[in-house]
Amino acid sequence: MRGWHVYEVQIARRQVPDVTKQLASLGASGFQEDLPAGITPILRQPWDTGPVARQPRQVVLRAWFDARPDVALPGQWSFQPEEDWNEGWKQHFKPIHVSSRLIVAAPWHEIDAPGVIPVLIEPGNAFGTGDHVTTHACLTAVDRYAVPGGTLLDVGCGSGILALAGARLGMRVFGNDLDVEAVQAADRAAELNGLAARFTAAPLDSLPADFPPTYDLVVANLYAEVLSALAADLLRVADGPIACAGILADRAGLVRTALGERTLLVDETSGDWTHLVFSGRGA
Repeated sequence: MRGWHVYEVQIARRQVPDVTKQLASLGASGFQEDLPAGITPILRQPWDTGPVARQPRQVVLRAWFDARPDVALPGQWSFQPEEDWNEGWKQHFKPIHVSSRLIVAAPWHEIDAPGVIPVLIEPGNAFGTGDHVTTHACLTAVDRYAVPGGTLLDVGCGSGILALAGARLGMRVFGNDLDVEAVQAADRAAELNGLAARFTAAPLDSLPADFPPTYDLVVANLYAEVLSALAADLLRVADGPIACAGILADRAGLVRTALGERTLLVDETSGDWTHLVFSGRGA
């Protein structure tokens, strides 16, 4: 059976360069550094300021070998069989049921159920496939607040999955993202689904002239700090509800305050993430 011999050892972080060099001399062809079980990584978020926090002192180092070296090493060995990663990914990605009528699926899934509306996404090329709790929260909001014939704006659209869900439910959809590659991915996803959608890399305060000035539903899966900075524009373009996700629970207050002139319809927290929906204008 073809595959790799995987060596794993827990060491002090300062030892990583020397141990990696030693393992490379023994024939290691790849390395992975991870944290020991039970230790939470210290991540620096885009909004963090000040000095960088000290990382955990211990790490787990893994090394991959074509052949196991004939030398005694502290740690443990395992064997990882070679597999077809593309097929393995396909088996891993399962259809995501948003509601009884809305489902996110890959092109290779066979969806044949009466009344079920599929949104197709290429998982390997997308910037959001619906499996994360924040994306799922926004998809739920689209399913709940979609107005057939109405307009939807997906702010920070990524793969366009939220906009395309709205299109499947009969809305005219638009989206923007400052990442040009995300806009290109959204355009490809719209083509894959055979849906009409308009995406742009323009910022929210400078949308193209052919975009509607206001929308019946606005969705935004973004950091709390970004949502707060965009609050004035979100309020300006939203005639209908504003559904927000991507908000770390300990920062949700920033968004509640920034969009506080609208009535808060939904305030739900799942794990570390909070999902908020604000009412339409004048409601």
